[in-house]
Amino acid sequence: MLKKLLLTSLICGLCFTSLMAQDADEKKEDKLLPLITMEQAFAKALQTRNVLAQYINKENAKLENATTSEKEEITKNVTAARQRLAEINTYMDVIYGLGGRRAYEYNRVTSEIYLRVGTVSEVFTRAIATRDALAKQITELKKAIEDETDADKKKNLEAAQTNAVNRYALVVNALYNIFQVHPARHYHFDAATRTLFLKTNDEEVKKLQEQLKEAKEKAEK
Repeated sequence: MLKKLLLTSLICGLCFTSLMAQDADEKKEDKLLPLITMEQAFAKALQTRNVLAQYINKENAKLENATTSEKEEITKNVTAARQRLAEINTYMDVIYGLGGRRAYEYNRVTSEIYLRVGTVSEVFTRAIATRDALAKQITELKKAIEDETDADKKKNLEAAQTNAVNRYALVVNALYNIFQVHPARHYHFDAATRTLFLKTNDEEVKKLQEQLKEAKEKAEK
């Protein structure tokens, strides 16, 4: 199950990376390719997290009766799964916890309290806005550093820039892992259908279809 999940993620990554390798600005992006809906993105991330957690528990249970060589292999696989689980947890926290929202809802029937982070569309647009704001901040800090003559002030500005760059990288990685969004590409978000489209062209669409066909055949083997 984990192998299938990881293979699916790898397929998506390879297909999208291949598309990113082309310079989209050289060709007119007159096609919209449906990428993912906001519901699908959340469900996929949640499923990935749940499958990884279940896999770790299942493999750990095997350790008691495993041989020495089997224990080494199990430990190796569990370590990799834990790293992936930590990543997906971090990315979900970044995307669905941006803004530090603390809007609580109470279910009187079950006596349960829920933390409301927003609708799937609100979460996505908030993440994009955060990424763009950080990119702007980094540019402004770079200019301020170049213009600053005071050594101490410049040091503080450089520290602020480093912090902004790290935060930007985290948000970019989270957006890519949850929504397959990369800052080098162009997208269209249809708020009515909550669907994200990749702006592309006929050549890219054809290549992606070929890659998906090959990936599907490989996954079914």
